[in-house]
Amino acid sequence: MTTTSEEPAAFWDRLERNRLINTWVRERCPELAARMAERSTEAAATVWEIPLGRQSLLAVCGRYSPGGFHDWNAVRLHDSRTSADEIVPFDLARLMLDSLGDGTADERSQACERILHSIESSRNHARFLSKQELVSCAEQAERGLWFGHPFHPLAKSILGFTSSDFDRYGPERHARFQLCWLLAKPDRVESYGCTPESMSSADAVLTAASGLSTSVIAGRTLIPCHPWQAERLRNIPHIRDDLESGILSLLGPAGDVSIPTSSVRTVWFKESKLFVKLPLEARITNFSRVNTAEQLARSIAGARAITAAAEQVRAAGLSILREASGRILRDRRDSRRTYPETGFLLRLADFDEGADPIVVAGFAERDPRTARPNLYAIAGQHFDGQQRTFEWVERYMDVVLLPLVRLFATTGLCLEAHAQNSLVGFERGWPRRLFVRDLEGVAVDRAVFQRACPSVVDLDEALFYERDVVRRRFLYYVIVNHIAHVLSVVAELSGMREESLWAASRSVLEKEAGAARTIIEEILSAPFLPAKANLMSCVAGRGETPDYVMIANPFSAGCASIRPRNLEEASP
Repeated sequence: MTTTSEEPAAFWDRLERNRLINTWVRERCPELAARMAERSTEAAATVWEIPLGRQSLLAVCGRYSPGGFHDWNAVRLHDSRTSADEIVPFDLARLMLDSLGDGTADERSQACERILHSIESSRNHARFLSKQELVSCAEQAERGLWFGHPFHPLAKSILGFTSSDFDRYGPERHARFQLCWLLAKPDRVESYGCTPESMSSADAVLTAASGLSTSVIAGRTLIPCHPWQAERLRNIPHIRDDLESGILSLLGPAGDVSIPTSSVRTVWFKESKLFVKLPLEARITNFSRVNTAEQLARSIAGARAITAAAEQVRAAGLSILREASGRILRDRRDSRRTYPETGFLLRLADFDEGADPIVVAGFAERDPRTARPNLYAIAGQHFDGQQRTFEWVERYMDVVLLPLVRLFATTGLCLEAHAQNSLVGFERGWPRRLFVRDLEGVAVDRAVFQRACPSVVDLDEALFYERDVVRRRFLYYVIVNHIAHVLSVVAELSGMREESLWAASRSVLEKEAGAARTIIEEILSAPFLPAKANLMSCVAGRGETPDYVMIANPFSAGCASIRPRNLEEASP
């Protein structure tokens, strides 16, 4: 089992260096990644030279990961003019950005400041969480992501939040707060509904959560607002004018207390079993998190596609939290114009009775005191021996990966089931059920979906992609982002070689028969898988349309490979 004698500050620095180096190796050093894969049996405990522009780093690989989640020690700048001290994350980030040819000098400078801000935010969150309970339930996991995405250098950057905003609204600070409520005449609101029944049900729950009486609402439509965002609505000229004239009303904070989830802007009315995806103009990681009319329509179209394929969803063996409805305020002067700063979605948290599913990013996160991944507190007893570890991994593939593959194969529906959108229910530490949330990222293979659901003809065109694009999204979100992260965590907790866990996972897939066989063969035979290039994308300002690079397929760990530099040089 993993343990640590490091001081917290040293441990936090090591994780930040890991994030930066692993991201750099993935995006900028394909030759090095290939050499490490070729020498995987001896990669750990080996000193590697990592190119860094005209300079290089020397670092010891403490643990090799086919998915790229390597652990690095003794990281030093390979330069005779420097001392032998380990390089600190702040300096490493500056060196990396200075050596990039991407973006302008100003863009690199801004990216550097945001990376440094993210690192400092991570440390502050870790200090707070080190005094809290161990993560062992859904609510704690949603509020325990102090480190965040291991391949995103801006994982904890929120441009626009002050330190007091973090304290008031940050899930990492265990914040709880009431929402504000914008009231508008129904003809000022654009509405989207999955079904009339789900829309009505969600509206009733939201109205109850608001705590506002019928006489106060007075037939108007309720628009929930994050308190931070509510203050910014008053600065939008037309909305401000309508508030001052009484055409619109902005009330609160009022009603039930909400819990911010790991995404920061989505809140959870736990007792009411309702999630509300709110707009937040703060720039979280790469971009501002507002909800446009197009995004709302796409999410609801995704929910309608899931409803149409309900039989196949059940047969696949997973649960999908549906977006029941969404709304956005229209401009009374031009009904074609809407305000993305007001758009919201209602998501029914209809978990199984007694289920308390834990977000994958939460159990893959580490406890800032022990350095162990939080999965240790949930299922650590299963990683004491090889046989039990293999059984746990096989169960995870049965419960998580195979249902997603089956759904994709039978309906063409690719869920954006990355680590922050996927929740797993456990029973005595064993994976029991997968729940997937947030349907904005659903991508659909039209030909397969139309064969599965021929009566559905009026879905939003934005859902449909060419098969190669849908397949690429599946490989990235499900395999590279989600499964690779979980297997790296299990390898660390069990002390086993990660390659053996990929082999066990491969064995589970190979036993699957039926419609999923074609997809499985494509997954297992692909020499490369796509990965988002978050560092290059954030420097270039392409957060909403990120670049991709190719990485060796971990299912083929140990096999010979070629060395593509980017997505154009090889297709998954």
